[in-house]
Amino acid sequence: MKKTISVLFTILCLLLLQTVVSADENAQSYLNAYYGISFSEEVSMDDYNTALIMLGAEPLSGDDFNLAAAVVGAVQLAEMDELALTYTNEKAGQKAFKTLEKEGISVNDAYVPYIACALDLGLIDDNDFNGPVSAQTAAVLLYRAAELSGKGRRSLGRLSDDFILNHVRDILDSTIIFDEPEMNLAGINILVNEAATGYSLKYNGYDANFIEENTIRYGHDDPTHLLQLIALLQREGFDGYVQIEPKVSVYEYMPEWGEPRPSTVTYSVREMTEGRFFAFSAEYELAIEFDTAAQKEAFHDLIETYAKKYDDRVDADGNPMKGLLAQSWWQPFYYSMTEMENQEFEALTDNVIFNADHTFSIRSTGLPEQSAAIAEAAADVNPDLQAEERTIYVNPAFYRYITGSDYQ
Repeated sequence: MKKTISVLFTILCLLLLQTVVSADENAQSYLNAYYGISFSEEVSMDDYNTALIMLGAEPLSGDDFNLAAAVVGAVQLAEMDELALTYTNEKAGQKAFKTLEKEGISVNDAYVPYIACALDLGLIDDNDFNGPVSAQTAAVLLYRAAELSGKGRRSLGRLSDDFILNHVRDILDSTIIFDEPEMNLAGINILVNEAATGYSLKYNGYDANFIEENTIRYGHDDPTHLLQLIALLQREGFDGYVQIEPKVSVYEYMPEWGEPRPSTVTYSVREMTEGRFFAFSAEYELAIEFDTAAQKEAFHDLIETYAKKYDDRVDADGNPMKGLLAQSWWQPFYYSMTEMENQEFEALTDNVIFNADHTFSIRSTGLPEQSAAIAEAAADVNPDLQAEERTIYVNPAFYRYITGSDYQ
């Protein structure tokens, strides 16, 4: 359903009044959502060691537990243990002691290199390192360390960051068609058997690891469109974490479409089976973890207003009129892993096929009744591939496209 700009403006004005939640403030929520870690008011060594183990780090030893000891575990979790030990040489050691002296920090000498290192890395703020560890302090310390080691959020920054457009452009300029032969063979077999009309190949190292309740993923292939969309979000007062998840979209190239354009590092048409050609296109999903659920809900109105073609927004030749972002689509694709309040969003099944070590996956979105055929076609290539069905909630235009009810 098309929304008017005035309605959108009213909603977004209200969003500006929402409280922005920082990463540190929701550190406990994040650790609980991804790792099942939660702390009571005062954290014991057993509690802290359990959390370290769940995050894949070594537990602490010894009898005494205070914030200084907790910092040691966090530095090791951040994979900066060797760096911390360089603070023990004469030059760095003097600097470390002077840093702690300047901040008025007094601790056992054994902790000095780790605390100095943690301060330099921004893992911990000035605090009472000899005192007990509160739940919030432990959560923030572990969250920052997990993020540094790649076990937390992966983001390019926030929408409000001064240079976020530059960071996004750098990623888009380096995005090319990547390959995983076994997974692509499974994907092509899915298409050949007509279990689905397309699939995406993803490298799971790009996953944003965002909190899904506040996250939307938006798929497209045009860099200019994405840069304009982010600038639009900035202008309208949205904020949150941003990540680009590159993917390769694969679909059958039909003969009636004519001679394909020349191959590049971002687009190629290949004959994968006799007489059948398949297009490989470097695309992306923009993942945004909004600061509030209200902003996530309002994203749909923004796309409907500025990035969605309708009959009354194109000229006689089908070209978009002024007021739409570059390369806007008839059927934009964006989705949530959690149910939306907006009842226009519809549930579909995201069929995810993983390789043995979960480094790559192929994904095909469709109706639930397609899932069995997709899994069977992938298993024909390799029975060890792992199939998983996930319910996602998609925007109405994409749902109409999947069901064939409307082209717009």
